[in-house]
Amino acid sequence: MIRNLNLFLRANVHSIHGKLLMPKKSYLTHEAFEKIAKESLFIPKMNVKLKETFVYNDVNLAIHKEPYRSYCKSVGESDVLKIFGDISVPTVILDEYNFMRIKDEYTYTHSINTTLLVICLCMMFFDDYQKMLQVVTASFTHDIGKSRIPSSILHSTMPLSDAEFDIIKEHTIYGAVLCCHYFGDFYSPATIAAFQHHEKKNGTGYPTSIRLKDDAIMFISIVDIFDALISSRPYRSQPYDVRGAIDLLCASVQKGELDEEKLKMLISLNRREKQAVQSIEYSITNRGKIPKQNNYGVRVYT
Repeated sequence: MIRNLNLFLRANVHSIHGKLLMPKKSYLTHEAFEKIAKESLFIPKMNVKLKETFVYNDVNLAIHKEPYRSYCKSVGESDVLKIFGDISVPTVILDEYNFMRIKDEYTYTHSINTTLLVICLCMMFFDDYQKMLQVVTASFTHDIGKSRIPSSILHSTMPLSDAEFDIIKEHTIYGAVLCCHYFGDFYSPATIAAFQHHEKKNGTGYPTSIRLKDDAIMFISIVDIFDALISSRPYRSQPYDVRGAIDLLCASVQKGELDEEKLKMLISLNRREKQAVQSIEYSITNRGKIPKQNNYGVRVYT
């Protein structure tokens, strides 16, 4: 998962309880992650299913909001809720999400929304229930590193500098460090998803610019982008509508960044009449609603 590509931390990474997991200016290596995982083995762990936690109350609210309501109803709302409730995480993850609800409610809600949609896609793709649980658990924790990004950058309404955007991109590294520590596994699906969910099929993503091939991460990646586009964000005047978001995803598929099959599955969720994913055709003509003002991706130079 990690290659020695001179990636290093710009800030210390602490656990939610204050343990220094990796100091700033550390280089990311297999050895560094193995050390975190090994030390984690000596920490008593207790897992809890999300149906027994405060998160499940918020899931029940989210599943009744559009467009998530329509997606979940199309595959079976009760099945979606059961799968979400069966997600099992170390109890310390709940401490992280309690903190995230206060610092960055958007990312907390985004984690729930993304997981709901990933469940819908997994129900169309996976027959193995345990494999499905691995993928949706990884979806729930994929953005956990965002809680370590300074609020002044995370909630900025203005264009970011290149240096600030580099800090934003580090959430993938912070998330991998945290998941490696909490799950006690360098190669856990959660650790890999936190690290790779911004990688692209054609190798143009970050943090390591690998060519993404993992089906599970591709699910998470495309839904991560979709939910971000249709949600309110500080850096733009209004969200994209669903068609506008799909237009943007179609453009990314044409560039080779995203997986076309996963896009077709998402499109299928948006169609009243269901059809085989292989037979779905889509237009690359932009017909959706685009925000009038959008500072995402715009850079300022100082």
